[in-house]
Amino acid sequence: MVLSREEKHKAYEEAQSIIALGKKWQQLVPGEKRPNFERAAAMVLRRALGHKTSSNRTNLQIHNGLMHEHEPAEARLIERTLQSGTFHPDVLHSFRDDRRTNDVRPVKPEPVPKRPSDPPVELWLAHNEDIDHASHLNVNTGEYHGHSDLHVDQPRQVQMTT
Repeated sequence: MVLSREEKHKAYEEAQSIIALGKKWQQLVPGEKRPNFERAAAMVLRRALGHKTSSNRTNLQIHNGLMHEHEPAEARLIERTLQSGTFHPDVLHSFRDDRRTNDVRPVKPEPVPKRPSDPPVELWLAHNEDIDHASHLNVNTGEYHGHSDLHVDQPRQVQMTT
């Protein structure tokens, strides 16, 4: 019997899972005999390695022909690719029936639904010396006060003399 590479790989993974199960095995009943997990994994590997490997991958012979001019497997692959929606529907019709249209227009995309309008954003610009960040909230009046309100008598810039 001939196995594909994928089937041999599955057999290898099955043998790995059997070995992992053997490491986790616990005795449930006193005197219970442990199954021979290693032997079972070796049998799975021996059975898989005893068969020849075939590659089911072949080179595709894709050319600039119509659907009936390709091999059936290649034609199905090209048709499935053209049906994916990536290409204009006329490309698929041209591949199947050699039907071409003179009206070449792109597929009209669906309109994007508009979101509810966000509240307007106010943007305030100021120079560095005009910026006064709020430092605390007066709970009695509900107003924010900045740093300059706390230190009104202190100048912002002091000239240094040397």
